Amino acid sequence: MSTKHGSLSSQELKRLQGGEMILNGYDTEEIAEIVGVSESAVRKWRRKLEAHDDDIACLSRKPGTGTTSLLTDEQKEQLKQIILGGAIDAGYPTERWTSKIVADLIQKKFGIEMAPRTVRDLLPTLGLSPQMPVVQSHKHSDEAVSRWRTQAWKRIKKSEKTRYSHSFVG
Repeated sequence: MSTKHGSLSSQELKRLQGGEMILNGYDTEEIAEIVGVSESAVRKWRRKLEAHDDDIACLSRKPGTGTTSLLTDEQKEQLKQIILGGAIDAGYPTERWTSKIVADLIQKKFGIEMAPRTVRDLLPTLGLSPQMPVVQSHKHSDEAVSRWRTQAWKRIKKSEKTRYSHSFVG
């Protein structure tokens, strides 16, 4: 069986396996343990099957009902390049991109209103992660980091080693 996304998802496979087991008379606890889901999930499947006259198709994935993207592929690529260029270069006061700021950018640049939640769903399709900042701090200095690593860090490490090497055995 396949879906609009290709083969069955692991969740859909579990639902269908669980549904078959329900139809074959297995009890809820046993199904939950074998399939690896909660008993409440199995009870939900059982109710759904009863409501649909034991038609197992009711447990398969429903096609997405969301609207198609309002941004064209070209606009998505432009958006990605703007985000990679940094928020300050795009006219925002800090380098930190938030879904609200990206939604504002989309509104200003393309005239398309988009909810922050929709923006959070859009970012991974652009190869971007909402958790990971893309831009490095302008205050970052490789030279300063190297100096800190060779001087301060060695001193800190040495003092920690000395502090713990004088422990007493009682």
